[in-house]
Formats: sequence, C-alpha cells, structure tokens
Amino acid sequence: MDHYRKVQPTPEARKGIAEMPKQITAARPLLDRLSRDVPARLGAKPALFVWGMKDLGFRPSMLSRMGATFSDHVAVLLPNARHYIQEDAPDEIADAIAKRFG
Repeated sequence: MDHYRKVQPTPEARKGIAEMPKQITAARPLLDRLSRDVPARLGAKPALFVWGMKDLGFRPSMLSRMGATFSDHVAVLLPNARHYIQEDAPDEIADAIAKRFG
C-alpha cells in the first residue's frame, strides 16, 4: 500500500481510487451479462492462468471458477508472486506462455 500512498499522498489525490468500488458496483448488470456470455463464447478456447499465490486481490480460490469456465486450461501457480506477477516472475510467465501457445 505504500506504493499507492506515495503516488496519491492526499485524500484529494485519492478520489479516483475511492470512486472505483462505486463504479464496479454500478457495473453489476454488465458483469452479470459477462458471466453468462464469456463461458458460452470463449469457454472452449485454450486458456492460460498464471497466478500469483501471494496476490491479495485475486485469491487462489478464484481459480476453481475460472477452471469451470474454460474447459481447456492450464494453471501455472507462482508461489512468490504478488499482484504484479510480471514484476515478480517474468521468466516463469514467459515460459508458461511459450509452453502453452508456442
């Protein structure tokens, strides 16, 4: 959180961040439609889930729902990666993409 506080050091600077949860809640109809349409349209496409196991926002428990959505998937778990997986495990991500789609 220090990273975000340094970039947005005052309450005035953080107004956009405070707005985001409201926008997500307001997007509920769109998100409900996507929860129906994505599996129907994309569920059979090959998928790669590269998951930071220390990510506080995207919990590992979400993987089961994603796995149920995409029948042809591979999951690569990055035990030491946090939210910005590309910074924490760039080589592992590149390898996973090359193996899955190369």
